[in-house]
Amino acid sequence: MIAIAVILALSAIFIAGLMVFWRKLVEWIKKAVNKIMEVLGVAVQGTRTFIVRTEEGLKNKAKYYNENKITKEWEETVYTKAVDESEVPPEILTKVNAQSIDVEVSTTEELQLEISA
Repeated sequence: MIAIAVILALSAIFIAGLMVFWRKLVEWIKKAVNKIMEVLGVAVQGTRTFIVRTEEGLKNKAKYYNENKITKEWEETVYTKAVDESEVPPEILTKVNAQSIDVEVSTTEELQLEISA
């Protein structure tokens, strides 16, 4: 009985930590989209998110896509933000640590699942 209570408590703590990470990531993406619209005057038409292990540490990377109104060509705007390793969900951290330095690990699918849940 006590073991079940401990497992449930640890699960709740893990889920709460995961929710905090994704909430921060979503807020950062929204802020970047608003800044792009403000500075460039264009609407973002697509977003991809990644996490990258660099020599300096982990970084969230978001790529925003829009179509240039004049040239009709697609443009990519990239923003990065340092992230503490303790804030990254374990399953994503495992993927990142399995890669070489400066290899992008996509988090877009996980983010879409979290947003739609």
